[in-house]
Amino acid sequence: MSIRRRLMTRFIGMLAGAVILILVLGGSIAYWVIQQLNEVSLVEDFATVGLDQLISTAEILPDGTVRYDPELLKRVEENNGWLQVLDEHGHVLDAFHTPSDVPNHYKPGELLSYWQGKEPFPYQLYLLIRERKGINFTLLYGESNQAVTILDQAYTVGRYANNKLELPSDQQDIIRSADAHLQILDDKGHVLTSFNKPAVGTPDSYSIQDLILRTRYPTRYGMTTLTIYDEQDERTWMLSVPLASSPVEVNENPFSFILGPALIALLISIISLLVLLALWYANRFGYPMLHMLQWLQRLERGHYEEPAGTRGKPRSQKRNGKWRQKYRVYAEVLHSIQSLSNTLKRDEELRRQTNSLREEWIAGITHDLKTPLSSIQGYAHMLEAEKYNWTSEEVREFAGIMLDKSMYMDRLVNDLSMTYRLRSGGYQPAVEPTDVNTLLQNLVHRAERNPAYGEGRITFQPASVPVNGHVHIPSFERIVDNLTANALLHNPPETKLIVSVQPGEQAGDFMVLFADNGRGMNQETVWKLFERYYRGTDTATSDVGSGLGMAVTKGLIEAMKGRIEVQSYPDQGTTIRLIWDHHSDETK
Repeated sequence: MSIRRRLMTRFIGMLAGAVILILVLGGSIAYWVIQQLNEVSLVEDFATVGLDQLISTAEILPDGTVRYDPELLKRVEENNGWLQVLDEHGHVLDAFHTPSDVPNHYKPGELLSYWQGKEPFPYQLYLLIRERKGINFTLLYGESNQAVTILDQAYTVGRYANNKLELPSDQQDIIRSADAHLQILDDKGHVLTSFNKPAVGTPDSYSIQDLILRTRYPTRYGMTTLTIYDEQDERTWMLSVPLASSPVEVNENPFSFILGPALIALLISIISLLVLLALWYANRFGYPMLHMLQWLQRLERGHYEEPAGTRGKPRSQKRNGKWRQKYRVYAEVLHSIQSLSNTLKRDEELRRQTNSLREEWIAGITHDLKTPLSSIQGYAHMLEAEKYNWTSEEVREFAGIMLDKSMYMDRLVNDLSMTYRLRSGGYQPAVEPTDVNTLLQNLVHRAERNPAYGEGRITFQPASVPVNGHVHIPSFERIVDNLTANALLHNPPETKLIVSVQPGEQAGDFMVLFADNGRGMNQETVWKLFERYYRGTDTATSDVGSGLGMAVTKGLIEAMKGRIEVQSYPDQGTTIRLIWDHHSDETK
């Protein structure tokens, strides 16, 4: 997966998670608000809300009785209420907390008269009929309503005349014992007279809305308010009875104690969630980006190592070398920076090596060019001097030495040019199919005739089967000459050289071995064997070579899609392998 898609997936996933958390949080708070509102509704108006919940949660038992929610029954008992379940004929099937003065059977029309207030009944009645599981429930709920009784009696026995309210003494005692007060209003809602009116907190007039709210929400005003309208006199009798636990102050919004904390809790939760998400985003995405920025700044200052943690390990990696969880999303970027760091470090090291080699090349080339040039200049001055009279034989001898030195200088310049061409890829020899056994045998026999090598020092071992390979013959000849010269001229005279051919596993693959029993080389010399001008040449023996033979040899082999391996130990000889196989082709 690309870094773009991975980042998009991570961001979308985290945003979706945040939205889900906010929805869950909002849903939980909304559920709490609904529960609290339902609780308030049960307290304020159990007759409307509670009865419907009673029937909705009711369970019919096998014996015909009904099981209700215990919490709702507890609420009935707290309200001093009672329940009855009636059948179609008015018989009571089930009852709860029913007083003794409540009948257990109702005649047709009797219940309606009680419920509509046409006949006196000691309790406030509420009816609810619901169908549940194929059965019609007629639920009768009653509450003891002292205020209704007091108001009915006061309206019956009381009289308003001459702007005064006349009540019997016993009725006055009843109103005082209930800590209630009675008011009579005119047709505009103004108070005409009152009895047992509190000193403060009681209005002198009421609007229609005031009467409705006081009647509908008793807990809001801390008292139960009942009214009777006298049609003949167009007056309203209003009785107010304090609740058992009336609030000291009137609350303009009865649900503010629920909605306020809910909104505050929701706001605090969302802010906390956003802060946590911001911190999590910063740690998840910002910290790795800061780490990569610090790494790049270190690269700018020439420090190529990744910034380490407190334990000295790279911050982005575990002990096993794998990326840490929060760095995985930037794996491609980190890998690129790591590759860049390694490349810059390798280039810096190569630049130092190049500078060192350049100094060695300049010193070596200067020495090797200056020595033969000095010889040429010396012999030229001798021939030019008038005080000497050289014989023709001496002149020819001087000319031969000067020619030999100039040819050595020419080979040195040509070999140096060849190393640069091979290094830059400017030399691409054309290979052709060749019988390697025959070609190598001819080259070895030619080397045996070189008097500088001595007699009987070279042995050729051809392969037991024909070996055909693709080589560039002139380049191959130079490789064999260079390796033969190195083995025989830079070792003691008794050194022997064995040249052999071995076929490869596939057609066209082969290997040529040059093994001698000379003085060998240490590992540092083996590592630097193919560096250009690693060792200077001996100008006293100009036919030895330019000192660039092994660098040219390696470049020619690689130009023909081959490779060279060297194995050597001090006093144990040297083995050089020239290998042509498919592996070397794939690595080019």
